[in-house]
Amino acid sequence: MPSRPIVAAAALAISLAGLAVPSFAATGDDTSFALAAGSSPFGSVLAPDNNIWVTTGAANSIAKIDAKGVVTNYPVPTAASNPRFITVGSDRNLWFTEQAGNKIGRITTAGVITEFAVPTAASEPVVIAPGPDGNLWFTEQAGNKIGRITTAGVVTEFVIPTAASAPYAIVAGPTGSNDMYFTESAGDKIGKISSSGAITEIPLATGSKPAGITTVASTLWIAEFGTNKVAQLQGNTVLEISMAAGTTPIWVTQGPGPTMWVSLFGTSQIAVLSAAGALQATYALETGAKPAVSAQGSDGNMWVAENGTGKVGRVLSGQTPIVATPPAVTPTTATVGATLTASSGVWAYEPTAYVYSWQSCTTNATTNCTAIANAISATYVVAGTDSGKFIGAKVAATNLNGTVAAVATNLVQIGGSATPSPTPTPTPTSTSAAKPVATFITVNAAPKVSRGKTTVITLSLSPNTAAGLVNITYKSGSTKAVVKALKPNNGLLTTTWTPPANWPLGKTRVTARFFPTIPTANLRGSGYDIIKVRK
Repeated sequence: MPSRPIVAAAALAISLAGLAVPSFAATGDDTSFALAAGSSPFGSVLAPDNNIWVTTGAANSIAKIDAKGVVTNYPVPTAASNPRFITVGSDRNLWFTEQAGNKIGRITTAGVITEFAVPTAASEPVVIAPGPDGNLWFTEQAGNKIGRITTAGVVTEFVIPTAASAPYAIVAGPTGSNDMYFTESAGDKIGKISSSGAITEIPLATGSKPAGITTVASTLWIAEFGTNKVAQLQGNTVLEISMAAGTTPIWVTQGPGPTMWVSLFGTSQIAVLSAAGALQATYALETGAKPAVSAQGSDGNMWVAENGTGKVGRVLSGQTPIVATPPAVTPTTATVGATLTASSGVWAYEPTAYVYSWQSCTTNATTNCTAIANAISATYVVAGTDSGKFIGAKVAATNLNGTVAAVATNLVQIGGSATPSPTPTPTPTSTSAAKPVATFITVNAAPKVSRGKTTVITLSLSPNTAAGLVNITYKSGSTKAVVKALKPNNGLLTTTWTPPANWPLGKTRVTARFFPTIPTANLRGSGYDIIKVRK
């Protein structure tokens, strides 16, 4: 097994108020979860219900796996259909290909399956992906066509110019593009298809056998199965990154950081590249795993379909929790004998536990606080010695990758009057420390949408390196809906919204708020757009 770097310092075990947090496994550690007997999983995706959904291939089912590894199985109605790939559509349902059944399947997060036949017989649909037009696009490996299916199930097919090209994977193009890009595994080409069906092709090296394709901002990443390389496509320029002999990379997926996680089918390993393409680490899966498609789960880890073992592997990514809504103490005023309660706050990446440390402060500034001995639960009973002081807490979240630095709550004044916070006299001092950078958000939404119809909303952050989470609020009059803890990738975020049947008609304000991971690097930011809701 190759050496594994330890988790970054921010994710290491810490000790708060005398409570030791246990040490954690290293980044790259793999835990496997068995699927139905006979499974040969290939596709995996994070669904709107925050579970991982997987196609089981020979087991002829779709499997749902929660963050704890509990598997729920949904049989596909068509026998021996070999479900191959799975994605999330603009309708927030999951769509999958049935390679042997020659159908496209749709499954709701409740497990209800509907099937749609592909017009061309024995076309072998393989990979399916959402397009910027709101439809789903798929490859027909034997039919040598690209298919498009609406969320209502209407299929249109487009013939690929190169004969017997064996189209394999497909993905929406770079930012600002309305095209889909696909790999031609036998034709050694990258194809581009417009929303109207016009196809152009970009040649790769002979024998490259391009397989998986992924879009990150302005760059397309391609796994070259035949030449043991990973390629970056920027415009018509191809840059190749060599992997070890015999690794046969089959898929590339963006992970946290951002990092690029490459499934090495030939050696049952996962390689991690930087966004620039530098190899950072290689992690071994269990013998014979033959990893196919991976997806970053709601826990921040990478979930990999292990085609050779009939399992799904969870590979630790090193991603620790990130706070979206800070913890808070209630009530906001109290007297001696009262019980204060600290909420855990809202965190991304599936915390498994929280560490509490209550603080006694001489002023209403968190810089003038000391930890209260043995006060390490979510509640605290105010003592007589707390009269006239301010009481608060610090909360740290833990997941499988480690524990993050604690986040302070609000401070609660206890009885009487406390020492007021001093007003310092500013003293100019020279410093070389960089000031936090302001973060600006641009929200782009459709000008109009009907009740019950889904619309796509795109957010752009500047600078695009700002790390953190985004909350989106939809508000019309007194009616409001909030979606929390959305994660931008390279400054970009795409989400969908469906106005309920009872949503007010007229203007709805869509407000996005950015919460930085490191406040000393980036400041909070917000932006908005207006949608007119119709019947």
